[in-house]
Amino acid sequence: MYEAIWNMIYPKCCPVCFEILDDQRMLVCGECSKRLKLVEQPYCFCCGKPLLSEEQEYCYDCVKQKHVFDRGFSILEYDAASAPSILAIKYKNKREFLTLYGELARRQYRDLLLQLKLECIVPVPISRKKYRIRGYNQAELFAREIEKWSGIPIKKNLIWRMKETAPLKELNPMQRKQELDKAFDWKGREYEGEKTILLVDDIYTSGATVDACAGILKQHGIKKVYVLTMAIGRGDS
Repeated sequence: MYEAIWNMIYPKCCPVCFEILDDQRMLVCGECSKRLKLVEQPYCFCCGKPLLSEEQEYCYDCVKQKHVFDRGFSILEYDAASAPSILAIKYKNKREFLTLYGELARRQYRDLLLQLKLECIVPVPISRKKYRIRGYNQAELFAREIEKWSGIPIKKNLIWRMKETAPLKELNPMQRKQELDKAFDWKGREYEGEKTILLVDDIYTSGATVDACAGILKQHGIKKVYVLTMAIGRGDS
């Protein structure tokens, strides 16, 4: 009853087209659910980018470089449908949109993540400056959605972001790697425990950010680092 009254006062909007949902029980409108491209097989055996051919095991990026993380998965293809939604979460405080991504993650990867016997979820940290401006870390909020249905606890204090970095989308892969050098550090000084973790972030582009985080985690005893992101680019071009 209270939820129905709340929805009348503050009706939910579709996370893709931003229009008020006709059916407030839905997470996305019918038309936009058709526009979203779920990441399905075939996808890169390393980073999870969608591929055109089932005969292709790895995307072009993963053929050329070895990643620090063990394997990556993503929910949606990063395109004209998903990009505005994720950017609205990141920059316009549309945190409520994360409910959709949490549910899509559950539908696609629940069984797989449980099979991996993950011991904790680690959100990619943002800088203190960005946190002060936004008031939240979108990766941490995404991790909370996964925690709700998986029961896997979040450990957000294992690594921290030491420095502000330039916008990575404006840099080539080598520049990204250099920019992220020493951007993260270990925070769990006397921490002993989890050896298999899930690292979560919003968008996977080149893998430089999650590689930097995975490197710190593995330096301090973490054996396996899997990655889950909300969206990823294609790997067949």
